[in-house]
Amino acid sequence: MSHDYQLYFSRLCQGLYEQREFWQANAFREPSLSWQAENDDLSRALLSLEECDLLQLENDVSSLLKYLSPYISGLDELSSMASDVEICSEQLPELAQDMRFFPSHIPGRKWQQIRHFQQAAPAKAERLVDWCCGKGHLGRFLALSESCQVLGLEWQQSLVDAGNELANSLLEGALSIVPCDVLEEATAGLIGDGDHVFALHACGDLHRRLLQLAAQRQLEAVSLAPCCYQKISAEQHSFLSAAAETEDLTLRRQDLHTIVQETVTAPRAVQNKRILLQQWRLGFDALQRDVRAVDDYLSTPSLPQSSLQLGFEGFCRLLADKRQLQLPVDVDWQHYQALGLKRFSDARRLDLARLVFRRPLELAVVLDQLLYLQESGFAVELRQFCPKPLSPRNLLINAWRD
Repeated sequence: MSHDYQLYFSRLCQGLYEQREFWQANAFREPSLSWQAENDDLSRALLSLEECDLLQLENDVSSLLKYLSPYISGLDELSSMASDVEICSEQLPELAQDMRFFPSHIPGRKWQQIRHFQQAAPAKAERLVDWCCGKGHLGRFLALSESCQVLGLEWQQSLVDAGNELANSLLEGALSIVPCDVLEEATAGLIGDGDHVFALHACGDLHRRLLQLAAQRQLEAVSLAPCCYQKISAEQHSFLSAAAETEDLTLRRQDLHTIVQETVTAPRAVQNKRILLQQWRLGFDALQRDVRAVDDYLSTPSLPQSSLQLGFEGFCRLLADKRQLQLPVDVDWQHYQALGLKRFSDARRLDLARLVFRRPLELAVVLDQLLYLQESGFAVELRQFCPKPLSPRNLLINAWRD
């Protein structure tokens, strides 16, 4: 990617704004989508997809892009911009002999993410901070590999205790984890102006708080891999940079949820239960629209897979109770269950037109964060710190004082 991040951000925002009818429309919330009337060819092509072709498009972004590009103007250019981010080396150096014991307490995928993250974000201060550190897996590795002091910040006391126990047994005091809520003002007093703060997959408001703190304080450096953008308290996303003020693009929390909606790899039995839950939820959605005589989506709480034991009727009655919705006594349950099955089949296909915009939307959010740090006096770079199969949230902002 060119280092003119502001130009890239502006072009990306413009492209997303022009194509907003596609990524703002969610087929799992709306039986018919606003773009279908003027894009009948695309609608028919998606709805006629065979199951094997649908599975391929759901699991292969490049195939999906190739399939949709003839129908959505400008999609090629938008996706090209979103993919033009430097990929760090996938080769990791061999661990020193005395460190080969280290990953014994860390899940394999997390361990690989940590190693790639550390390689892509070299330490730039004498003291490092592991932001929202959990058990301090990253902090312990930084303390050992960088031979420095690390402060871990974590709000959940059980994780603080477990992390300190691991650190004390392995590091002789090089890592100390303190309990705190990073969203509270008192957190600012724990961090020194010369610190380098690391945040691997801090969610939503947690990583936004770090960005704001970095802009207010004289931190030496920040290395941030954002995650779970939708975990914010507001319904509307707030851009941070001055550069964003001149753009027309606006994002809702549900648009941020689109970013992280990835195909989940799980055992077939688990996948089948998830599918059945979605089918039943769509069946309930059709029912509630008829009962309320309001053709609008009704937000309902998530239910565990164990709720499938209730059967379709019991499942719907439970959701109705949670929304204080009075159901008639003569519901044709078989009819609405069949509607849910049909809605699910159509929604999976139509929703491909939204999901192809996941990476462009993510990059728009991350570029705004990067520009915010640049406007606050940091030198900045954006990289992919690990292969996407290892983590789909693989964008890394490095920011440091020149």
